[in-house]
Amino acid sequence: MNSKKKRNNLIILCVIVVICIILVFLLMRGNRGTSHPGVMQPAKQGEPAAQQKMETMRVSRDTGVPPSATAPAETNAARVPTKTSAAYISAKRETSRAVPRADTATSADTAQETEDTSRTDTSQAATLGLCAGDTVAPWVYPDPSGGLHRKAISVTFASTKPCSIEWKQDSAGPWKTYAGDTIRIASSTTLYFRAHDSCGNSMEEREEHYDIKPEETSRFCPKDMEYIKVGAVTFCIDKYEWPNRLGAMPLSFISLYNAVDSCTAAGKRLCATDEWTLACTGPYGWKYPYGATYEPHACVSHDSTARPSGSKPECRGYFEVYDMAGNRAEWTNTRSDRNPQFYNVKGGFWESGPHSSCFEVHYSYYPQNRHNPVGFRCCKDAAPQ
Repeated sequence: MNSKKKRNNLIILCVIVVICIILVFLLMRGNRGTSHPGVMQPAKQGEPAAQQKMETMRVSRDTGVPPSATAPAETNAARVPTKTSAAYISAKRETSRAVPRADTATSADTAQETEDTSRTDTSQAATLGLCAGDTVAPWVYPDPSGGLHRKAISVTFASTKPCSIEWKQDSAGPWKTYAGDTIRIASSTTLYFRAHDSCGNSMEEREEHYDIKPEETSRFCPKDMEYIKVGAVTFCIDKYEWPNRLGAMPLSFISLYNAVDSCTAAGKRLCATDEWTLACTGPYGWKYPYGATYEPHACVSHDSTARPSGSKPECRGYFEVYDMAGNRAEWTNTRSDRNPQFYNVKGGFWESGPHSSCFEVHYSYYPQNRHNPVGFRCCKDAAPQ
């Protein structure tokens, strides 16, 4: 009797244990089911990064979503785009676009929104570092340059960096945005122009005057020379430094005597100092071929070497004579007042800077020697009128 009772108690105990095991299993399964598929659970306090990475891969395996899609949003948001990334290029394009102005029919709210957008773009540009360290203003010049022209011309603008250019011909008129079109000039006029870039750097207003005076200069000078006429003074001068060809590298390492011989062989003569200076200053007595104030971008006077003739369109005088400031200094056939054994050398060379004006004169070059920065150009008497 007692044996049968003990066996029954043992069976009941086994049943209770099995039921407890089943309940524990169900409870654990229910807790696992509270996780949402495709969402990575936050790491517990002190949980190693490697364990969290394994959890990410487990979720990716279960849901089929790539691990990169389950990464925290903060990781990508904090990444700064590099200058070669698509994000950087896209942002640069966006910030360089002009924000349209609100017209008279636009509400105050819309105008405010436009202003806010402009500020946001500027802020984004600053954040991305697009303008960091850019404090250089653009420099704009017309091609062909101002001065005397013998026929109607078509002018375009060029600049040292991307920028927005505005221009006008009437000093009191409205500004026009330059869109790359040619500007036809058939009579004497003045061009006014200014520019600014997307980083807020601005070029101050400049102006250039054009004199359109048709004249048959071929009656007085060869085609490769410019006819100079100021008052009663007339003569011809090479348009470019020797060998007097557009795009050719001007010669140097030439002695005064070599220069004289070269001009004579071409049926010309080496220019006198006064002739050279008048061709440079023009009828208005400009200090530099392009005007009264030194401009480092206009001529090859702020450079490391000489450049081909005519490579700087703005380095043109009132007359169509190029590179009389910088590039190569030039022999003249006039003895120096300070030391008669020397001859005047004019114009400065590629690194003379402001000391390349039309009035700058040097004489300390031995005429029998060949000098690296010194070249020449020729003159010729004009044919009788």
